[in-house]
Amino acid sequence: MFDRIDRVILPVRDASKSAERYEREFEFRVARRGSREIDLQVHRGETLLTLTEPEPGEPFRPLPSLHPEGHVPCFNFYTHWEDLHRDWLGGRGLPTTDVMRTPHMNVCEMTDGDGNAVGICHEKASSLYFTPPEGPLAPMFHRVLAAFLPVRDLEASVRWYTEALGFSLFNHWGDGADLKVGAGETIVTMIRMDEPTFRRAREGVRDRPYFSLRTARIHEAYRAMAAIGATADRCAEQDGVSRFHARSPEGIMIRISEKERVRIG
Repeated sequence: MFDRIDRVILPVRDASKSAERYEREFEFRVARRGSREIDLQVHRGETLLTLTEPEPGEPFRPLPSLHPEGHVPCFNFYTHWEDLHRDWLGGRGLPTTDVMRTPHMNVCEMTDGDGNAVGICHEKASSLYFTPPEGPLAPMFHRVLAAFLPVRDLEASVRWYTEALGFSLFNHWGDGADLKVGAGETIVTMIRMDEPTFRRAREGVRDRPYFSLRTARIHEAYRAMAAIGATADRCAEQDGVSRFHARSPEGIMIRISEKERVRIG
């Protein structure tokens, strides 16, 4: 039903100003401009970064970390640089957390100009997700590596995402699991949390999708989600793209987007 994660989504006060900042600081490129959203290309990665302004009359709320002490952002960027650019970011007024180092990766989170918590991950050669640099000078950020899902019941969540959404389980390590969406390069990483931590994480992103699943059959996907009681709104068009929102059994909002048609001429 879904072939990949096509976007990760950040709330911003002013999409144009934030896009200019991401272009200037990180060399992302504008891929598409909409009425309240701007899509940015992360190097040559297939998953776009969508900057979205709040609806008229709604307050701006930056995207928090799902679990600050556990280094669980809503999503993260892959970098080939072991230092995670912390000194460079700090010199530009973008604070970062301490680094968590494991045998397979180094990770931290930065706070962007709108106050959003964004993850940064360097995968080591021993990692399942390591990809070698393409040339002698790697880009600052290579692609979107993962979107994170806080879950209370890991096994039930794996079943729902594989059976209802068609994800495939790739790696299960006890307190978490990685799932693939079609042949997409961005994975979904589930992190099991205790009840108080999960409630804080869910409250921080309540009614706000932070990633989008792409489908070539949007109306079929809507009917399938409606049949299991997972739709959160009606399918509608925005900026020429049909989309709707679904809600997981544990209350996480997910955007479902139509695969855009190629226009010629």
